[in-house]
Amino acid sequence: MRTYDAMNPLAVAVQLLLTACITVFCMDPVLLGLSLCAAMALFFMRNGTGHKGFHALALGLPLLFMLLNPLWNQHGTSVLFFINHRAVTKEALWFGAVTGIRLAAVLYWFRTFSDLMTSDKLFYLLRFLSPKLALIFSMAVRNLTLFRQQMHKIQNSQKALGLYREKHLIDDVRGGIRVFSVLISWALENGIITASSMAARGYGIGKRSSCTNFRWKRQDIVLLLSALLLAGTVIVLIAKGYLERQFYPVIQPPVHGAFWYTAVIAYAALALLPLLHEGKEALIWYRLRSNI
Repeated sequence: MRTYDAMNPLAVAVQLLLTACITVFCMDPVLLGLSLCAAMALFFMRNGTGHKGFHALALGLPLLFMLLNPLWNQHGTSVLFFINHRAVTKEALWFGAVTGIRLAAVLYWFRTFSDLMTSDKLFYLLRFLSPKLALIFSMAVRNLTLFRQQMHKIQNSQKALGLYREKHLIDDVRGGIRVFSVLISWALENGIITASSMAARGYGIGKRSSCTNFRWKRQDIVLLLSALLLAGTVIVLIAKGYLERQFYPVIQPPVHGAFWYTAVIAYAALALLPLLHEGKEALIWYRLRSNI
């Protein structure tokens, strides 16, 4: 059984980035709703029901933007009520909600992208453009997790030593400064050790070989070609204005003709490619176990 994160990084990155980029440059609520639902389903499938703080932040964006947008945007003709002589229009509420849905969907897509693209996968993707940039970027992504883990270790050590009290403002500030100073010293020392280790192993002398070899298989090629074909179809139809929605001065949805349905179906297929792959693999695994 080959999971989605075990596929070729280039195919996975193209599918996720195309899906997220279309979400960024489209304001059709139907397409954005499909994007958010598919991104959430993929996130739940990979991470379970945890990360409640992230879900609260992402799902609270539509409500937050719907409430804040009328405060500085009074465009629109359908006035619902007034707050301190400022008109709150239906168009402003609707535009804010759609903007929040778009941002929430993008957050979910890029959170999944950051989970799937490990340091070795990022190096594999960027090594042809600039090996040094690929190395720096992959090390930066890796160090984010290391710094967070090291910071928690330092904080626990400081508390165990009793250097500052719990729930005390002055001690919290002093402890935070002390933790930051220790973390910076550890980061500089770790950087020197890493550089010395790389120099000792001959980095930069000759052509570098990758420790992880991502081979192309038929499933990877199918995923890449399917993502390019579906995304190309949606991008062309968006460029021609078949999904253009007007919010001001009145809400005017696009014509729900054959081209609109084609774009929505194509994007739904593009966004559901990871789920379809995982479902197919799970079904194959179930059939193999049933035949035992």
